Amino acid sequence: MLEAGEETAGLREQVERLKRRVAQLERSDANHRKAIEASPDVTFRFGLDTVCTYVSPAIVDVLGYAPEEHVGRPTFSIVHPDDDDMPRQLREHALATLPGVSSTDRVGPFLSRLRHKQEHYVWVESTVVVIRDPDTGAVEEFVLTARDVGARVEAEAALRVSEARFKTMLDNLQVGVVVQGARSEMLSYNETALEMLGLTADQLMGRDSFDARWAVIHEDGSPMPGDQHPVVVALNTGKPVRNVIMGVFRPASESRVWLLVSASPQFDASGRAFQTVCTFTDITAQKEAEALIREQKELLERMSSPIIPIAAGVVVLPLIGQFDAARAERILDAVLSGVAQHGARVVILDVTGVSTADAAFAGTLLQITRAVALLGAKLVITGMTPAIAQVLVGLGIDLGGLVTRGTLQDGVTFALAR
Repeated sequence: MLEAGEETAGLREQVERLKRRVAQLERSDANHRKAIEASPDVTFRFGLDTVCTYVSPAIVDVLGYAPEEHVGRPTFSIVHPDDDDMPRQLREHALATLPGVSSTDRVGPFLSRLRHKQEHYVWVESTVVVIRDPDTGAVEEFVLTARDVGARVEAEAALRVSEARFKTMLDNLQVGVVVQGARSEMLSYNETALEMLGLTADQLMGRDSFDARWAVIHEDGSPMPGDQHPVVVALNTGKPVRNVIMGVFRPASESRVWLLVSASPQFDASGRAFQTVCTFTDITAQKEAEALIREQKELLERMSSPIIPIAAGVVVLPLIGQFDAARAERILDAVLSGVAQHGARVVILDVTGVSTADAAFAGTLLQITRAVALLGAKLVITGMTPAIAQVLVGLGIDLGGLVTRGTLQDGVTFALAR
């Protein structure tokens, strides 16, 4: 058995160890309290009845109260009536307490409004630690830390308003807009872009410029591979691409839309092109109108330069309108084809309907005369007006080899007499 002195010494040693442990805990608690009191965040402690037992000095700066003004009051009495998510969850934790459970729970963060002493509300982000009895798991108290996030909330609200205005503006533009990422993947769009492309949002998002379903073609009808698309070129070169005409397949109508496309790269801090803003307008109607105009012009030119056989070996070609190099070439082709087709020995070229005369027109007359002669036929020009004759003479071109008659009737008489 231990002697009384030995037992007493052992008890003293245990007491000393406990004293050192208590002192250590007191120092740790003091350090924690200093940290809490130096923090700009407000710390509340309260029990199951929600009555505040402690509040840190930061409450003065954040909410305008002195700590002693809030201690002893229900902690949630200053929470905005509409922000009940935090009190509700804490009540659920308290009710969920199970005997024999030991745990420390962290709940949140919560975004809520707390009433300032001057009767306005302050946006705070709160986190709550649930303190439980280590043996039973029963909730003993709560420690709530609240951080003033009013500036952040205001900035986020302003950003949301700005984004909403920007989206409204984009959606009301008559220009399609898409933003594509560093791999040319679709990131965002406006409604006009969806309408022009004939796609839904789900169909558009996730596509990139290399997707074969675009079936893009150049203006001449040749395929336009993905690496030639304006967005990809802009990303690869780091330079804007302007006014590229693209024919894009529209799956909704199984048709093709013609777009005038521009792409502008955007750069991050390192100078890397991380996305591209692509804008486009629908020029399908313009392209169709241009094609129709070309067809009508060609039809008109064919109608204004018909080869008309009027007798065996005699054809008439009446000319109407103005001349350019392309039309002169077509007339020459028509004359040569008509001579060969009809076996003509006389070609009557009636210029009564020609509105202007210049060097190109005179050159055309000489070229047709020589070509007809090579085929063994004779060219007769009728309907030469004084104004045209004066212009041709003024150009200094030798027209001595041309056979002319005043009227078409005179020309026909001449041809039939040969």
